[in-house]
Amino acid sequence: MQKLTIFTAILLSNFLFACGFYPYGEDVRFHFLNPDYFSYEKYSSFYYSSLSFGDTSYYSDSKVFDAQNEELWRKYCNNKVSVEDITEVLWNYGFSDINSNSSNLFIQYLFKIKDTEAIDYLRFAKNCEFFNTWQEDPWERNQNTVKTNRSVVLNKAITLANTAKRPEIRKRYAFLAIRLAFYNNDMKQINSMYGKYFSVDRSDDIIDVWALYFKAIAEKDLVLQNVYFANVFAKCPEKRFVSWQYFNSKIPEQNVLNYAKTDAEKANILLVYGIYNSGKNLDNLKQIYAHNPNAEGLGFLLSREINKLEDWIYTPYYTLFDPSIVLSGYAMKDDSESESVQKVLKRSEFDREYAAEMLEFINSVDFSKVNNQDFWKFAKAELLLMTKNYKESLQQISALEKSLAVDSKIRENLDQIKTLNLFADQIYGNAIIPEVTKEIIIKNKNDKRFIFALGRELEYLGNTDDAALLYSSLDRPESENDYFINNFVYYKSLKNRNQTYSDYFVDSFNYLDAVYTPEQLLSFIKKAHSIEGKTDLFSQNFKLRKSSFQSLYDLLGTKYMRQDKLNVALNIFQKVGVEYYNDKYSLWENDKNEYSYSDVIFDENPFYNLKYTPDFIPEKEQFRLNKISITQKLIEYKNKADNSKEKDRDYYYFLVANCYYNMSQYGNVWMMKRYFKGSRNFSIRDDNEEFNSSNLAKFYYGKAFENARTDKFRSLCLRMQGRCENNKLDFEQEKRENYFYPSDNYVDERFEKNAYYQKLKKDYPDQYEDMISGCEFFTSYFQARR
Repeated sequence: MQKLTIFTAILLSNFLFACGFYPYGEDVRFHFLNPDYFSYEKYSSFYYSSLSFGDTSYYSDSKVFDAQNEELWRKYCNNKVSVEDITEVLWNYGFSDINSNSSNLFIQYLFKIKDTEAIDYLRFAKNCEFFNTWQEDPWERNQNTVKTNRSVVLNKAITLANTAKRPEIRKRYAFLAIRLAFYNNDMKQINSMYGKYFSVDRSDDIIDVWALYFKAIAEKDLVLQNVYFANVFAKCPEKRFVSWQYFNSKIPEQNVLNYAKTDAEKANILLVYGIYNSGKNLDNLKQIYAHNPNAEGLGFLLSREINKLEDWIYTPYYTLFDPSIVLSGYAMKDDSESESVQKVLKRSEFDREYAAEMLEFINSVDFSKVNNQDFWKFAKAELLLMTKNYKESLQQISALEKSLAVDSKIRENLDQIKTLNLFADQIYGNAIIPEVTKEIIIKNKNDKRFIFALGRELEYLGNTDDAALLYSSLDRPESENDYFINNFVYYKSLKNRNQTYSDYFVDSFNYLDAVYTPEQLLSFIKKAHSIEGKTDLFSQNFKLRKSSFQSLYDLLGTKYMRQDKLNVALNIFQKVGVEYYNDKYSLWENDKNEYSYSDVIFDENPFYNLKYTPDFIPEKEQFRLNKISITQKLIEYKNKADNSKEKDRDYYYFLVANCYYNMSQYGNVWMMKRYFKGSRNFSIRDDNEEFNSSNLAKFYYGKAFENARTDKFRSLCLRMQGRCENNKLDFEQEKRENYFYPSDNYVDERFEKNAYYQKLKKDYPDQYEDMISGCEFFTSYFQARR
């Protein structure tokens, strides 16, 4: 029952996180250094990450498998058998498989030399495997029986340890006894067997380290226990995670160091404390280097520090998000967005200073003394990039490339930081995609964060064309592997202001929509067209599809609509073609089953219909609604309204005003200016004020008022201007209060502030009650235009 209770508690706890999504942690973390490429796989549970540490042995044998025991057996067999054959026996064979008829060369060898002691040990070890766990029965029955049987096996292991002739086999039996005693919770027996067969001052092989692990568990002195676990952590990858779990990091570091007998032990202790430190760890690295410069763990801790710096520098620099692990001093999300972004960038520059301190340390290191020199050289190259010493970094990379094998995995990381150097080391306004980097970019085209970083570098340097080209390549459909390795990017902009509906974008189109000017977008389209016919490999990999061009032209026309450049917008829309708009924005002649709900549909004719208002204008013209037809009609009606010889100028100005109103967030063709609309409509788009306030509609209702000939129609025009003014007042209030829920008091106050309603009340008292009471009189008042 206790297992079921624990399981239920864990299951229920998962529901606490069912909130709205916002990118954070590994969703946004940027890193280019892959510790796997530098032979640190056996530390994989402790790679720098915003996620909790986790034992990877359940997921990837290749990352945690350690062949020390297999090598020890190979040495026992005078190197006459392979590690693979030994592994097969140790991991896959059962008791009955160990016989003279076995095809396994390890078993054959032992039978051939008549080593019955080793054969009997292997059989006995296989019989012990059943007892090497806390719980054999998932329903927790017969536990006392299991403990009794385990005790029998334990006593037999003690006897066999005492009688074994070969010291190697004797020690193995002793270890089996210690492990069985642990699962029987017999700490006294652990200490007894360990004291008889092992010593904390000697670690000749992996059996000594395994035994030390259980000795550490049985140790009552918590400080001394930390020393033992630190030594196990350093020497035994398969016990690394559990040793870290047992290690008590709350004990002052110096107290534990005082118990260390050698410099190597001190380095081991400092290694574990260093892993617990999620902040700056340079002093720890310096101490380990002073005690044991050749320690493998020193290089791994340096790789963690490089990954930290990548997160602290690159994540905010490229994404404008906080680092995945937000330490004290970082901007938090409750700041206004503009302030938060600026704080994030400042902190990024601050952490470049820490990178400089790390670089100073590496420059003081004697590379001939350290383990894994290639990694230290790589770390130096990347720290030079972080500190913007691009030319020195490239020199370091060039020297390292000469010493690496052609198929070295290190080259993948090296190529990426080499490319970042070449991109960043350019002059603003003259930045390009260097020819020498194109092969590397193609090779890494599926690494979205790397490609995104290159785009950011170009954008920062003024080359928005090539930046957009790289960004567009990131919009390919996600694969299962993308989810597995967090291969996503999220866009932010320095233009973000407080109260935007969403301060990030999930694809390049929405980013270009919000951030690029029409001129920048047009320039990018021309750039994209310029590589269409090229046959070189880079152009073939990064050219746009026809549908992408259509979407970009649609966006360009939409941007001109936002600027009220109607003729330019119409020209762009016509370039896309009417079929595109009919498919994208219209239900006319479409089977409903074929309708994709990802598309946006125009609701009603924007010249004659208003949302939440009964129809009051007869539709003299019916036409298929799309961006082309609406823009054409808007130009046509504006021309008629502006024509001093037109007798129905007031009528056409009113229709024009209706269309502008309907192109705001309150209308039925808001998609003329937006691609999505949320519950809050603050955005960094240039027409944000117009979209939320209906100022152009108010202006043209005013023009209709100026040309009106009857009081009833004038009062209707004022009523509509008042509606637009209410929208503006609401928007301004929402900007002040962030989230705005109008109260009865506010409604009254807004009415008093609305100059158009006040003018209606003062100048047209006979029509005032009709106009304010509701929309029922709109039809008769519109018909009274003449």
